[in-house]
Amino acid sequence: MSSSSTGQCHSTAAAAHSASESLITADNSGNKAQSPALRAQTPVKLRASSPAFKPSPIKNRKPSSVASASSSQLRLAPAFTPRQQPRPRQLDEQRAEGGTKGHAQVLPAFESMSVGSDGCVERPPGPINEEFFMKTLPAHTGQPPYMLPANHFAVDEQLRRVLVRETHAMSSVGESDLPAQVHSYHSLSPQETVDVFGASFPIRQHQIKAQSIADGRCYSLHRITGTQPASKSALGAIDKWKAVQSPSIAQVYEAFTTRAFGDNSLVIVHELKPLAASLKSQIVDARAQVSEAFLWSLVLQLISALRTVHSAGLAVQTLSVSTILLSPTNRVYLNSCGLADVLALRGSLNMDAAQQGDLQAVGHVLSAILGTSAENYIAVQGQAPVVVPGAGFSPDFKELFGYLNHRLTPVVAIDDILRLAGSRVFVELDAARRESDLLCDNLRLELSNGRLVRLLCKMNFITERADSVMDPEWAETGDRYLIKLFRDYVFHLVNEAGKPVASMAHVVGNLNKLDAGSPEKVMLMSRDEKSCLVVSYEEVKRCVEEAYQELVAPTRR
Repeated sequence: MSSSSTGQCHSTAAAAHSASESLITADNSGNKAQSPALRAQTPVKLRASSPAFKPSPIKNRKPSSVASASSSQLRLAPAFTPRQQPRPRQLDEQRAEGGTKGHAQVLPAFESMSVGSDGCVERPPGPINEEFFMKTLPAHTGQPPYMLPANHFAVDEQLRRVLVRETHAMSSVGESDLPAQVHSYHSLSPQETVDVFGASFPIRQHQIKAQSIADGRCYSLHRITGTQPASKSALGAIDKWKAVQSPSIAQVYEAFTTRAFGDNSLVIVHELKPLAASLKSQIVDARAQVSEAFLWSLVLQLISALRTVHSAGLAVQTLSVSTILLSPTNRVYLNSCGLADVLALRGSLNMDAAQQGDLQAVGHVLSAILGTSAENYIAVQGQAPVVVPGAGFSPDFKELFGYLNHRLTPVVAIDDILRLAGSRVFVELDAARRESDLLCDNLRLELSNGRLVRLLCKMNFITERADSVMDPEWAETGDRYLIKLFRDYVFHLVNEAGKPVASMAHVVGNLNKLDAGSPEKVMLMSRDEKSCLVVSYEEVKRCVEEAYQELVAPTRR
C-alpha cells in the first residue's frame, strides 16, 4: 500500500480516538480541524489478523473512492476535551452539616441474618457472585491520555454495586417452608419479622417478599397471623391508603385474608424497598452510634410522610422503630400504614388525637435511638434514668427533642417542627437534589446502551455465519464484506507495534456515527492490507439494514 494511503488510515484512526462519552448523541459535523495533540500521537492501523486471509471480491458495488485519494477528502471527527465524570458523593456527606456527617454507622440490611422465635429465617438473599457482578471495570493501564478507560463510559462503580445488590435482593428467593402461592403472589421469600405496637399488646408481623402474577413486580406482604379484620367492611379501609403517595412511604396496594399459611392470616401488600430494614434492627439492636445530622434528616423525612398522611385525613398509629425502614442510602420509609385501620386499633380515639399520637411517636423514635448511647442518659433521684440529648447535640436539637416529648407544650404541630428545623430543611432539600443530579449523570451514560447493543447484534448476525458458507447468495461479498471490514476497523485496531488498541471512545464514537447514518467518510482496509475502501457511515448503515432484512426474511432458507 502506498505511503499516502497509510497516512490516511493512520489519521482516520487517530481521529476516532478523540471520541468520548459525549458521542452518545450522533455528531455529524465533521468539518472542524483535528487537534494537533491528537495528530502527534502514535498512529494506529488495521493489520491482518491471519496471514491466510484472502479478501473476497466486491461485487455489484462501486466504492466511493480508492486508497490513493488525498486526506482532504476525508471528513475527520472533531477533537475536543472529554468531560471528567463527577466523583460520586456519599449521601451522608450530602446531608452533613458543619463538618458532621449525617450517617448512621450501621450494618447494611443485606449483611444481617437472624432467626425469629417462630423459626422463620429473617435474612436477605444469599451472597452475590462477586466475580460476576462486582468485577470492577479496568482503569487506565498505561494507555495514552486520549484513550479513555472503559469505566469512563459506565455507571459510577459505587452506585452500580448498590443497584446490583438491590436487583439481586428483588430477584432471589430464599429457602423456606412458605407456600408456593398466596392469592396472586408467588416466589415467596421471608424477610424481617417485627412487633408492631398499636394496641394494648404487640402484633407480630411477618414481612415476606413475593412476586405478583398480574404484573411481575415484587411486593412486600405483611402477614399478621391469627388475626381477622375488625369487621367485614374493614378491608375497605385500605382503599383510602392506596391514594396516599409519598417518597417516604412504602405505598399500600391491597389487603386480603387467606388460609394458605395454614391459619387465618391477614395480609397487607406494600411496596418493596430492597435492602431496607427496620430502624430497630439496624440501629437500636445494633447499638449503632448516630450523628445529629442523621437524626435531623430522619425527623424531616418522617414529618414529610406524616404531613402527607394527615392531609389525607388519616393517621398511621403504628409508628415506631420497628415500622420505619432505613435504606443503605439513609432513606426513611413508613412501612405499616393501613394496619391500624383494618384492625380498628384506634378504638374510641378521634382523628385529631390519633394524629397527635403520630407526632408523639416521632419523639419516642428519637428516644429509642438516643437510648443506644450511655452519654444520652441522666440520672433522676428516685426515678429511672431519663433519655436526653447529650452534650454533643446542638441547642436546637435539644429543643426539638423536648418539644416532641411534650416537655414544652402538650400539643405538637408540624409547622412548629419545621420552624425548629430552620435552615436544616434546605440541607435536606439540597441533598435530595444532589442525589437526583448524580443519578441523572449516571443515567445519561447508559442512555444509548440499548440502541448500540441492537446495532451490535445486527452486525454479528450478519458476519461470518457458519451456516451460510456454501450459500453463494450469502457469501461475504458485496455489502456483507463491507460490514466485515467495518467491524475489523471498529474492534480489531492495532498500533504500529502490533499491540491491540482497546479504545472504548473509538468503538462508541463509530457505532454512534453508524447508527445515525453520518455522511462522514471512513477508510476500511482488508486484513492483508492490499485493498482499501473509503465509504461513508451512511453507506455502511444501509448495507447493515439490507443484509439484516435479507437474513430475517421469511423466504430465506
